[in-house]
Amino acid sequence: MSIAAVAKKDFRDAIRSRLMIAVAVMFVAFTGGGVALGNAVGLESGTVVALILTVMLGGTAIFVPLVSLGIAYRAIAGERASGSLKLLLSLPNSRLDVVIGKFIGRSAVVSVAVVIGFISMLVAAAASFDGDIQPETILMFMLAALLLAIVFVSIAVSISAFAESTFAAAIGGFGFFVLFQFAWQGVIFLLRYVANGFETPDFGLGTEPPEWVEVLTIVNPMNGWRQSTRWLLRRVSDQQETAQTSVDAFYLEPWFGFVVLALWIVLPLVVGYLRFESSDL
Repeated sequence: MSIAAVAKKDFRDAIRSRLMIAVAVMFVAFTGGGVALGNAVGLESGTVVALILTVMLGGTAIFVPLVSLGIAYRAIAGERASGSLKLLLSLPNSRLDVVIGKFIGRSAVVSVAVVIGFISMLVAAAASFDGDIQPETILMFMLAALLLAIVFVSIAVSISAFAESTFAAAIGGFGFFVLFQFAWQGVIFLLRYVANGFETPDFGLGTEPPEWVEVLTIVNPMNGWRQSTRWLLRRVSDQQETAQTSVDAFYLEPWFGFVVLALWIVLPLVVGYLRFESSDL
């Protein structure tokens, strides 16, 4: 077997267990809820889809990571717990094949569900609203959702490679979700507190934070995703030229969000593989 074989097996297992169907239904309900919201408030203008996606932005930041973590946290830990991991490695598979194959397989499951959800949104919007439904805007937002999903699949697979049990993998995945969503700024504050000699930093008006604080803020994958989403949506915006604003550093540019997301896809897999390679089964 190989990376491709592991990925295909993982994808087929998801279909057999109806996991992909369940996830697709959740995404259809999520995106359909946005269209229903637009209908409920009687929106009919050509900007209806943009308004719906603006409202959905916050929901996507919560829903997509949770679903991705839920799908992928058992990827390796579940095989370890059931004993099938030894069988999988007894075949001509390396541990690298297992980590990358599981990542690709779980990413494919989430990606198919996301695509189905947003295609259903496109169809529902076309059937529900008059005028321009801006399909290119929906497709760009779908691409942004796919990137976010793949990032959290990578994180979950890495955690699964570390964990000795599915419970530990679940706790680890939820911990990272809380960190990125709610606790990141708190961690940065503590670091500033320590760097400031264990004294509260000055947050007065006109006080610029240190450059390293801005960098740490940007490298949160959620902030990187928001940056990249802005860049994607500007590609299809009629006001993309006027929407541009000057920034003081390259890492504040919207395109830098893609760099952050790429790092959060690659680095967790590298760390997870190194841990998995050295661990006893």
